[in-house]
Amino acid sequence: MRTLRLVFGALLILTVSLQAHVVSQLYGEWVPQKEGSWEMRIQFEAGYAAPEIRDDPKAMAPSRSWLVGLGEARWSEMRKEAERYLRESLEIRSAGQKVDWQVSFPDFEKSPPDFPILLNDGAYFMTVIRPTRMPEGSVELTWNKGTQPTLILDFPGDEDDYLTLDPGDTKVIHIDQPQKTEKRGALLTSFLQGYHHVIPEGWDHVLFVLGLFFYRRKLRPLLGQSLAFTAAHTVTLGLAAAGIVKISGNWVEPAIAVSIVAVALENVFRGREDGPEKKVRLLVVFGFGLIHGLGFAGALSTWLKPGQGFLPSLLLANLGVEAAQATLLITAWILTIRWWKSKAYHYARIGICIGISLIGCYWTLQRVGLIP
Repeated sequence: MRTLRLVFGALLILTVSLQAHVVSQLYGEWVPQKEGSWEMRIQFEAGYAAPEIRDDPKAMAPSRSWLVGLGEARWSEMRKEAERYLRESLEIRSAGQKVDWQVSFPDFEKSPPDFPILLNDGAYFMTVIRPTRMPEGSVELTWNKGTQPTLILDFPGDEDDYLTLDPGDTKVIHIDQPQKTEKRGALLTSFLQGYHHVIPEGWDHVLFVLGLFFYRRKLRPLLGQSLAFTAAHTVTLGLAAAGIVKISGNWVEPAIAVSIVAVALENVFRGREDGPEKKVRLLVVFGFGLIHGLGFAGALSTWLKPGQGFLPSLLLANLGVEAAQATLLITAWILTIRWWKSKAYHYARIGICIGISLIGCYWTLQRVGLIP
């Protein structure tokens, strides 16, 4: 019973303290200019320019339609807030001296503003950072410590590379010798993006996968569910990332939360450890996997775009998702090796599934706007 109480306590903490989806990266491009100068073009998530959203850990990421409907007065406030946020987060130095820089917002130069249309219908606008004087030699970027998201900069070339700045990181960009810049390959970045979208950032996907595990702790049911889930979300991730299928967070995110409730409650009422295998379970998992694939595509939409290198990046991102899924299942398997046949495991399994379903209910109500 002590184990069961600990499980319920952990699930309660998850319910009240975790948001199922947060924007955890800002994606941008490092663009060389004439005579050794440069600029950074960052897709800025509008929620970070709105204090009421940024400071609320339970707030969902805003949509493009929300941003479009704000009007000029609010847009002006958001531009100021975005610049303030960037100046608090980013320091640029060259030759030991601080580099002054200015920010422009090209999306607002048209009327109405030309905000980007992304796969997840997210609220973004372009920010362009340019130095006010020509830097001398290498450029040192510091992404200050804090709660801000990771900054990922794409370096264009024959093979795209990425510079990743986590909060507290300092990286040097060698303007004259770009090959010396500490960058990460595009394929590795794609893999890590897919992995991190599940662990540690995608708690709704984590709970869904745990729901698959607690259906029946046997290799064949686990393998069947895992393959069904993988096949389904691979299809919709590819179709959505290629722009063939359109994503609307208005129904995708609530549907993902409903999927958590469904698999958890089926575990409670139908998923006996000694029961027969149900083909309908695989169909349910496959159907919900299609929806989760749309969620993956939406979360990865700021940097996963059709074009050169799209297919390898898509495959590696999907492989990262699979690696995270395997990590969860293997970890759960190892942690239950010594007691899964005991009566205590039976009660703990039921309690965990009930807790997972309650979290799914909470997220469902939150995502349809019935609770704050």
